[in-house]
Amino acid sequence: TLRMAAAYALSFIFTLIYGSIAAHNDKAAKVMIPLLDILQSIPVLSFLPAVVIGLISIFPNSNVGLELASIILIFTGQVWNMTFSFYYSIKGVPKDLIEAAHIFQLNKWEQFKTVELPSAAIGLVWNSMMSWAGGWFFLMACEMFTMEGKDFRLKGLGSFLQTAANEGNTKALWWGIITLVLVIVLMDRIIWRPIIS
Repeated sequence: TLRMAAAYALSFIFTLIYGSIAAHNDKAAKVMIPLLDILQSIPVLSFLPAVVIGLISIFPNSNVGLELASIILIFTGQVWNMTFSFYYSIKGVPKDLIEAAHIFQLNKWEQFKTVELPSAAIGLVWNSMMSWAGGWFFLMACEMFTMEGKDFRLKGLGSFLQTAANEGNTKALWWGIITLVLVIVLMDRIIWRPIIS
């Protein structure tokens, strides 16, 4: 879950920056939004070889490269729908609210904080939930994989589940699934439901 949280934090920051720039700069949006659409259409695992090889070459004698690769790959499974949602939410802010912000002479940061972010909050929360669910889907592939005859493995729930499945260890697999379900339920109760309500 730490890798998931790190990937989500990156996704959230990317969403706010990328979505804001595209929403406020029509010329940039003509490039940024189609580019986002193209990146969204690329399967997450297609990024795997380039990301892993690149980061392992930078950190050859430690697991840092693998950890970063795992986080980046989960990030690519989370970020696109959040960014699209945020962009369209900002573009959909009523003009009278923008005019009111100008009348009260709000600077860009104040307008973002008091007008745009609250307007985008509901969509951002729902898409965050979807993105987190998507991250679980790719967790196993990101924590344990084979490439060029080498076995890459990180400790985590995803690699535990995949190892149990590969070894036919039904008991371990069930314990892993139960743990995963408990984590998902706890996150829903502790994080998502309070935010939604």
